[in-house]
Amino acid sequence: MDNLSSFECSGCVRRSVVESRCMETSPGVSVIIPARNESQNLPRILDSLPELVDEVIVIVGNSTDDTVTVAQNHPRVDKTLIQRSKGKGAALSLGLRAASREYVVMIDADGSMNVDEISNFVQALESGADVVRGSRYMTGGGSEDLTAFRSFGNKSLTGLANILFKVDWTDLAYGYAAFRKSALEQMDVFYYDSKVGGIPLSRGMSYGQGFEIESLIFCRSARRGLRVIEIPSTEAARWNGSSNLKAIPDGFRALSAILVERARSRRLRVDQLED
Repeated sequence: MDNLSSFECSGCVRRSVVESRCMETSPGVSVIIPARNESQNLPRILDSLPELVDEVIVIVGNSTDDTVTVAQNHPRVDKTLIQRSKGKGAALSLGLRAASREYVVMIDADGSMNVDEISNFVQALESGADVVRGSRYMTGGGSEDLTAFRSFGNKSLTGLANILFKVDWTDLAYGYAAFRKSALEQMDVFYYDSKVGGIPLSRGMSYGQGFEIESLIFCRSARRGLRVIEIPSTEAARWNGSSNLKAIPDGFRALSAILVERARSRRLRVDQLED
């Protein structure tokens, strides 16, 4: 196991060692799992991961239960990371940075995402996709968890993203996704956990540190011209505990991500024309 003492240290020398390690990529599949107060659910997720996954990274964020201990002591876990900032985006950013395999899959720790689908995501990457996202609205997908209100908000945000980025997505706000590590390196998403300042948003977190991370990543993928495809995914109800998602403030953060990434796309084109 690699419990992330090195990620928690300070100093230029140690940081440079960590950064160089994070950029190394070897064949295989990394799975990153952000977990906040998920000590009941996490063991079941870890026990059920398929054999094709050869690196498991758990990112623990501000937990008040035994999530850290569970992750550190589970034989399936290779790295247990402790995030510094609040928010799912900060956790995922740290995990994406630490992943060392060619393919990187991010899943939730609450049991809502079917780990048997990981092979479908990896197969799509092997077929040439840069980013693969799960969709609950495609034929073969579905959800036991989406309320009518959240579904309406998701569809509205997805429709707006489709217009602004000229794409044809069906599910912007679902966090089950997989990436080529080389694609992640093009998206500049590795340092939201330690970011200071930036665009202030709700709940005391700056841009990229909250639940808007999915919208940010997918819209930025479109900005970068990466090949993004969707595949059907079935979302179950959470096994135990309560969700950390807050529909209205987190919906606002997702909307902000769409608009910010679109504005940056325009600036990029202007800069290219000026060159």
